[in-house]
Amino acid sequence: MDKELIRKEIIELKSEIERHNMLYYEFANPSITDYEYDQLVMRLKQLLQDNPEFEAEGSLLQKVGNDLTTGSKTITHKQRMYSLENAYNLAEVEEFLNKIARETGEFPTVTLEHKIDGFSINLFYKNGLLQYATTRGDGFEGEVVTENVKTIKSIPLEINLKSEIEIRGEIFYPVDVFLALNKEREELGEKLFANPRNAAAGTIKLKNTAEVASRKLQAIFYTCGYTEQPFAKSQSELLKKLDRLGFPTAGSSSVAADYKEIVDYCNSWEVNRSSLPYEIDGIVIKVDATSLQQQLGYTNKSPKWAIAYKFKPEEKETILLEVQFQVGRTGAVTPVAILEPVYISGSTVSRATLHNEDEIKRLDLHKGDTVRIVKSGEIIPKIIAVNADKRQPGAERIVFTTACPSCGSILFREDDASIRYCSNNLCPAQLQRQLEHFTSREAMDISGLGESLIARLIESGMLKSIESIYNLDYDKISEMERLGEKSAGNLKKSIEKSKTARFDRVLYALGIRYVGTKTARILAGYFNNIDNLIKADTTALTAVPEIGSKIAQSIWDYFQIPQNMALISHLKNIGLQLSSHQEKQSDVLQGKSFLITGTLANYERKAMEELIISHGGKILSSVSKNLNFLIVGENPGSKLDKAKALKSVAIISENEVLIMMGINEE
Repeated sequence: MDKELIRKEIIELKSEIERHNMLYYEFANPSITDYEYDQLVMRLKQLLQDNPEFEAEGSLLQKVGNDLTTGSKTITHKQRMYSLENAYNLAEVEEFLNKIARETGEFPTVTLEHKIDGFSINLFYKNGLLQYATTRGDGFEGEVVTENVKTIKSIPLEINLKSEIEIRGEIFYPVDVFLALNKEREELGEKLFANPRNAAAGTIKLKNTAEVASRKLQAIFYTCGYTEQPFAKSQSELLKKLDRLGFPTAGSSSVAADYKEIVDYCNSWEVNRSSLPYEIDGIVIKVDATSLQQQLGYTNKSPKWAIAYKFKPEEKETILLEVQFQVGRTGAVTPVAILEPVYISGSTVSRATLHNEDEIKRLDLHKGDTVRIVKSGEIIPKIIAVNADKRQPGAERIVFTTACPSCGSILFREDDASIRYCSNNLCPAQLQRQLEHFTSREAMDISGLGESLIARLIESGMLKSIESIYNLDYDKISEMERLGEKSAGNLKKSIEKSKTARFDRVLYALGIRYVGTKTARILAGYFNNIDNLIKADTTALTAVPEIGSKIAQSIWDYFQIPQNMALISHLKNIGLQLSSHQEKQSDVLQGKSFLITGTLANYERKAMEELIISHGGKILSSVSKNLNFLIVGENPGSKLDKAKALKSVAIISENEVLIMMGINEE
């Protein structure tokens, strides 16, 4: 294979893996299964192994997934948190154990535990009291979620152990609680959670602690991080001690001394996993003896003494009843398979994504086909194959629609793209999705204006555009079925409150293609107001750190459409925040970029960032060659190590940046 083609595939794989990392860890919204993700990683590993000249491109494989939220308070773990290597068949498990046997001279005794499909958590106790709780973060530092964790009744706030210790486990939704939560959200017209893991990840970071308490999260614990005093001589003893201290553990763990016991345990739970009250996606196999764990050590990413055997995604056959076509807020038309309901991986499934026209052609779908679907517990079910032997004679072939299912306009397909779009900017279906996006929690956060009510208000003629949200007739709304004065009043308060939303949230709410929450924050911090952003051409936009040509072109295109400019004018008149508020105090930091790590003594992180911007500085979201200064507070995270490694970044204190702005004297 041509080396240039190999290099290109490596770069594309890296980009794809990074995108899925962001979706999984930062947004808790994966678009592929764990298995599909690991196939990408394995392909990248193989390419790098066969082509060592590209070894520098492999740094991504040494990273632990990062769930940190930009601007959040973090604490450095006292002992690093790692991620597990995965095995997708028992032969890989056997080779892993045989490698240990060759290294140590004997086959290891191991513990076998359920791999809970939850969200990793780290608890630190001192003098028997819970001091703080953090997420895994990037492995070196975690996001502080102490108050939310305290609402989980199964987590002890006080333990009978005075020495310092980090206790680690998974926060999760029991299956029945998760299904009830999604049913409630559906009735309220809110977006459903894709799976229990994503729901747990989103819930534990909510700002409303009372809402977290109402969600009925649970936890299971299985290991320690830092321990001031030796805690246990084996993993099996550790689990028993955790149980005695009041931490919930998976009671079905087992100790095995030979390979057959391991195989029997894995096979048994792969068949019976649906009988559990929580989701598991595999079995974790750990060397039992703590001394042997210490002898084996770690790679840059994973322990050498543990591996996760991942179950095969559960598959079921069902009947394809029809294919419906949905229109998104950007006009993208997506096919959805309507299925004869089938129970799979803990829930009943009646719909499956088909992605695009190419997928329909690849599967060669016909109406009434017997299809095989897969659902690994993480995402919307997917059709993976058709059983052509069961196809009825004369079955009608599924053909992608040529017209918009909502307004009848002709669809178009961009060059080298797989998605078809509606050509009508005034399409009612696009309006529905645009309004759902605009009012969503990450955007304007207008509670009470969910999918169902938006549809009713569009049908009644009260909602005709985004700006019409701010001209609603609340008297008429109070007279609508299942609403009333109280609901109308609450909706009015929420809409009025949205007028105070930050500029970056308004920018994200506009729905510019490729502008997510992170990009919106970068743009708001760089340009300060909407007028500066509108004036920027693609050259000026690509000069912004982390803004590529694709995003720049999309932003520029958005502002060339008269309807979009009219919308922005309306939003200005309504009083939405289309600037970053900070009054320009000076230009002393003009052309300089900053990033903060750790806890500052005198300023909240957001306040310091706004202060820097008011003096002409820029805030970056990560350590890179574009960073000039890293401001270091108490308990700095991995950003400090990364900045030191670059050598081009100046490491400064809170006081030093204040001196640069003339706020403190030297």
